[in-house]
Amino acid sequence: MRTNLRNAALGLLAPVALAALLAAGKHPRSLPPTAPAVPDFTLGVITTRVSLPGNLYDKYMSQLDPTKGDLQAQAQGIMSKMSAAEQQQAQAQAQQNPGLTMMAAWLPRKATIYVRGQEARATTDGLTYHLENYFNSAQKSGLCLVKSQSSANQLAFTYTNAGMKQEWQTISATDADYLIQPTTETALIAGYPCLKTRYTRKPGAASPAQPGPGAAAGMAVEAVGLDVWTSSKMPVSLNFAHPIYVKEKQGIMKIVVYFDKAHQQQLLYEFTSVQSKPVAPQDLRIATTGTVLDYDKDGPSIGLRLLGIMMGTPQTAAGPGDK
Repeated sequence: MRTNLRNAALGLLAPVALAALLAAGKHPRSLPPTAPAVPDFTLGVITTRVSLPGNLYDKYMSQLDPTKGDLQAQAQGIMSKMSAAEQQQAQAQAQQNPGLTMMAAWLPRKATIYVRGQEARATTDGLTYHLENYFNSAQKSGLCLVKSQSSANQLAFTYTNAGMKQEWQTISATDADYLIQPTTETALIAGYPCLKTRYTRKPGAASPAQPGPGAAAGMAVEAVGLDVWTSSKMPVSLNFAHPIYVKEKQGIMKIVVYFDKAHQQQLLYEFTSVQSKPVAPQDLRIATTGTVLDYDKDGPSIGLRLLGIMMGTPQTAAGPGDK
């Protein structure tokens, strides 16, 4: 039970996954000669967006604005504007896939990622939490801070590539379970030409041996397919910010996850802007107060506390590693 709750909390944070470098892919390709020339991205600021196309709850929840204060009050006001017909449609969608409705409520909609060489810091806001995640790809380690939007409850912890990879291995899209089809289809994403790879779940592919992140919270995490857009100009180290593990050797700029064969239930993650500009040391810094835990040592305790912050429950008693 404790493991499932920990995975649920981590799963709700998947769009800013506390992950590290992804394994290299096996499908080298090149862009057509007509693709615009852009320099390698190594320094600047990226903005991202996560959405559930076609989901009515998501349509309304995407109107949340962290700069306007009290997100839960905003959500109540926004949802009260739904018409009777929209409420009926939203309820039908919730019955079809309760996990997507939960995602619509808890997803961090937009994120900003500051990049300087092999260092990056992502910052985002969910309905009940604020999250900051720093990762150093050279050291293969990071620092995460999660704070409640409505109380002083917060949690900070360090993690390593090895320590976090185990948590996310169950939602990797690998050639063991997916047919991987490199395509020649291209798209310009935030000014960068990208190539698409299609992942299709193999018939009879085994379900994960352990519940994946989010399973305990009722979220559907077993994708039937994915479309992944990558750019050779984007560092692979930034893939730590994406919602699901995929085996690509280039920087991922867009992912569409399909949860049904008709492709009506989707999760979309995409870069919306990329600016090459100076990034100061303070842009990469996370200010913490109190105890900073170590995920490699205190994983179960951290998972339970993450779940508590996201569910808006009062801070629980100190767990292992708390002083």
